[in-house]
Amino acid sequence: MSGTALLVGGSSEIGFAVLKELLGPPPRRVVLAGRPSEELWKNAEALRDVGYYVTTAQYDATLHAEEIDGLLTHLSAEFPVDLAVVAVGTMQERSFTDGLIVNGLAVSLLLRALVRRLSGTAQLVLISSAAAARPRSAIAAYSLGKQLADSTAVLLAPQAARDGVRVLVVRPGFVRTRMTADLPRPPLATTPEQVGRRVARALRGRRVVVWAPPTMAVVVWVLRLLPARLVPPALR
Repeated sequence: MSGTALLVGGSSEIGFAVLKELLGPPPRRVVLAGRPSEELWKNAEALRDVGYYVTTAQYDATLHAEEIDGLLTHLSAEFPVDLAVVAVGTMQERSFTDGLIVNGLAVSLLLRALVRRLSGTAQLVLISSAAAARPRSAIAAYSLGKQLADSTAVLLAPQAARDGVRVLVVRPGFVRTRMTADLPRPPLATTPEQVGRRVARALRGRRVVVWAPPTMAVVVWVLRLLPARLVPPALR
């Protein structure tokens, strides 16, 4: 059995799709970390059914840096983590402050802890968002939190590379998931499975940041150049 594959955000549809693309064949140890939920248990059972050795761990945005280090020490005690997918985020925060903490500060602390711990040929994938590159007032806390986490990963990438660790930041546009089920579906909408395939291809290259779909990078670039009055209200 090789090293441990870790998904933080164990109930995330995008994170789970990315994890499945990168896992390789069983047997392998997998840890799904997140808040207890039916989706997390279901994802764990789906992997067990095909031969992976799966455990779950509790992770939430209230953990301090020392607690995150303790959690990672426990999870990698027997098999070091050689693949980490971080897919934490919500648009349903209780307050602006909670949105910044859940989507940004807590993720940044986790990324720093992971980079300190990973070594060799390990891979670290952050599921960010197009909103990190172009924050939107309608989802300000989500956007700004994602921007913080995204920037943290980009800044940590050179340091990680010196230790042989590959950091990849993925900026999806609109992805059809439970979180976006009630929102209007815009052009260029994608699926978790398509994001997963995009990540698998991108890890074979050298870029730190990739977009899903790739054309989303052009769309965001154009929107950033447009005067605010010309941007459709749904994209402000």
